[in-house]
Amino acid sequence: MKFYGRERELQLMEHLYARAPSFLVVTGRRRVGKTELIREFCRGKPALYFYVDANKSIEALMEEFWRLTAEALDLPAYIRADTPEALLEFLFSYDQPLIVVFDEFQRFLKIHPSFISQMQRFWDTKRQNAYLFIIVSGSSVGMIREIFLEGNAPLFRRADNILTLRPFGPRECLTILDDLGVRDPAEQLDLYLLFGGTIYYYTFLEKYECTDLDSALDRLILNDLAPLRREMSDVVIEEFGREHATYYEILAAIAMGKRTQKEIADVVRLPPTSLPPYLHDLVDLLGVVDYRVPVTERGKRSKMGRYVFADNFFRFYAHYIYRNMSLYESGRFDLLKDRILREWRGFSGLAFEEMLRILLARDLEKGYEEIGPWWNRRGDEIDLLALGPEGNLAVEIKNRDLSLSEAHGILATLEEKIPLVKALVRPTTTGIAARTIEGKAALRAEGFYVADLEDLGIER
Repeated sequence: MKFYGRERELQLMEHLYARAPSFLVVTGRRRVGKTELIREFCRGKPALYFYVDANKSIEALMEEFWRLTAEALDLPAYIRADTPEALLEFLFSYDQPLIVVFDEFQRFLKIHPSFISQMQRFWDTKRQNAYLFIIVSGSSVGMIREIFLEGNAPLFRRADNILTLRPFGPRECLTILDDLGVRDPAEQLDLYLLFGGTIYYYTFLEKYECTDLDSALDRLILNDLAPLRREMSDVVIEEFGREHATYYEILAAIAMGKRTQKEIADVVRLPPTSLPPYLHDLVDLLGVVDYRVPVTERGKRSKMGRYVFADNFFRFYAHYIYRNMSLYESGRFDLLKDRILREWRGFSGLAFEEMLRILLARDLEKGYEEIGPWWNRRGDEIDLLALGPEGNLAVEIKNRDLSLSEAHGILATLEEKIPLVKALVRPTTTGIAARTIEGKAALRAEGFYVADLEDLGIER
């Protein structure tokens, strides 16, 4: 699959490369495209790529890194630099422009922490005469923060820039799907709701020639040789080893709709006080879960937090594959597929709601200071609440086609929720967003905010 987007990121990388020595950190959750971005940038340039494998000792890694270095730079056999200090000494004394990439750099914290402090020492004392552009990447946002951003971090303020890659947006993904031969707008939408903005999964759509939800389920997930049949389990086992079962249970609980620490603890049969380290790992280390508070609580010490999936496919896998593993492993894919397709519109509603929140937030961001969902302890919710200096906007989001009378009913219910939001001190406009909405002009004439997929640039 061709490389998409990331123009601003590539421009920044070119800028730093032209002004070496430079030090760049690239972070973002798994499968978001960090490695592909780095490879695209390195294309046609002198570069060394080192993958920090957590299953190898520091001695094995250094032997591997030096072998790659010697081959790439065509070095004579008598030159040896297969210890951390010797490798860094060689790289910092190399007298030609060179990009050096350490992928999953944060793993040195577990494998050999002194490598990071040695990197700091060489950068502080040797960089003036170096020609290096060092790029370190990591999928653990929390551990990257520990190395580069905290005040006592070993490489605090050493990086010229920290580039956090975000998932692709809905419009970008639908364009990519069109390029991949998925022509039906409804199928494009279903595939986005399945995979979200994680570009890694789209490479499989191209490779296995999937053009709709049906073929994606059959070829990528629901067969004995499917490339994504163990996606969640492989990632969780690789990251958490022997404790993976607890992480599975937590992900399954969130997929069941359990959102608070207590609700999750009740399902996984653990004390609530023992959950924070696991939840922290899923949020900051793996990046497949988000911790959210109501939009009116941001910046405060709120007890209203919820855990929700940040990754569409992990939510799908936890809900349909992990919770039905006996059916899955016995090869009853037909039953599982029937269940998925029968429940799809209801199940994908949360992903649809999040998609529209992203699209609406981008369209509204210039007029409002805070945009996000709101809820209270009683269970009242507003899908999107935008807070601004001139006034507020509350929007209900529906994953269906609405008639004019349905829209009026939803808006009337929304009006009843507004007084429940104690933080609202300015006038609040109410609105609705859905797949399609009948009578949009009439609703707008009545003063409501109205947006459907067509208004948000999504083809039906």
